[in-house]
Amino acid sequence: MSSLILLGAGASFGSGNVHPSAPPLGTGPDGLFARLEAAGGEAASLPESLKELFRSDFEKGMAEYYEYSGGNVMRFQREVASCLAQFTPGDSNAYVRLLQAVGGRRVVYASLNYDLLIELSAASLGLGTCYGLDFSESHINVLKIHGSSNFWPSLTLKGCTFARNQVDVEAPIQPLDQAATLHRCANEDSLSPAIAMYAEGKAVKVSPSYVQHQQTLWRHAVSMATRVFVVGVKVHNVDVHIWGELAKSKAPLTYFGRSPDRYQFEEWKANCGKKNAYFFEKTFQECIEVIRGRLLRK
Repeated sequence: MSSLILLGAGASFGSGNVHPSAPPLGTGPDGLFARLEAAGGEAASLPESLKELFRSDFEKGMAEYYEYSGGNVMRFQREVASCLAQFTPGDSNAYVRLLQAVGGRRVVYASLNYDLLIELSAASLGLGTCYGLDFSESHINVLKIHGSSNFWPSLTLKGCTFARNQVDVEAPIQPLDQAATLHRCANEDSLSPAIAMYAEGKAVKVSPSYVQHQQTLWRHAVSMATRVFVVGVKVHNVDVHIWGELAKSKAPLTYFGRSPDRYQFEEWKANCGKKNAYFFEKTFQECIEVIRGRLLRK
């Protein structure tokens, strides 16, 4: 039996001590689209009306961009991956502190993020990363259920364009380190990593079978968990593969968020009838001792 810790964009944004800066959230003046636009790539070339849609609601912007581009999203996906793969945790980062506090126990870390902060934090502590459920003292177990910036297909294509396919490419995935990830993001002209489109439905155009396997492992991890912790994840009922699975779990669930998150959490809790779900108004930095204390209980 194991415990499960689900980590979202709010966790990475609030993890602290990150170089060169805190990873962006989806919206806001310094959100993901603002970072992409500042990088001067595809995002900077879009019509102003589409830029405004991205700025106000990234998911709606991505859905509209899919139509605007004729379904050719590879370059945009590469730029998203490059943006989010650049961040490196320092010694006092919350991911590092979380792994120091509970990493040696039977814990599955599930992440909705494309960034590599948890993998790099593990590496800084001399631990590898297993994208599966085989436990070992030498690594942590991480499930990237929307894909990851370092999930690159093990083939190289040049000068190819993909448009409006249900699946653009299906190929084996080779998880890369940070340097190799950034290199491929900068030098590929045809492919992107296996990451979901940041839009409702979370469609995966590259190697969807690999991401689907991550989601299969996620469902198994939820069903087997004795305790569940959720950090920095907004309740979004449309994401049934997340909130539907958590609703079915019999394990006690502890949710850490900001005050504005409480209403949606309590509404979800009431709608699914999950009585053993608890809200804590705490940041990622503040919740580590709570998680550690609960995992130490017999």
